[in-house]
Amino acid sequence: MGTKLKIAGLSIGGLAAFFAIIFIFGLAGLGYYKFFKPKKENIRREVFEQTQSYVHGKIQDLAKYYEEYNKAKPNDKEAIRQLIIMRFAEFDESKIRSLKLRSFLVSMRGF
Repeated sequence: MGTKLKIAGLSIGGLAAFFAIIFIFGLAGLGYYKFFKPKKENIRREVFEQTQSYVHGKIQDLAKYYEEYNKAKPNDKEAIRQLIIMRFAEFDESKIRSLKLRSFLVSMRGF
């Protein structure tokens, strides 16, 4: 009867150790995910910002703001300027072919 008890104890201990190892690997996986996932997403964002569709969309937005700015009343122009500063803070103006829009963006942002 003692050997059956030893076998049962070893089986339960082995099962507990197995689940402990799975838990530890799960925690390690979370740490891996926490470290690498933000880096992967930053790379994806940088690649997206280089695509023609992103750049073209930003230029279209800027053209819309340019028209709105030129039609706006003087007290509304500052609100549009602040919106442009916020939305185009990181945009590379050298990607804008139109000299008119590029100089508008530079004058709105101040750089």
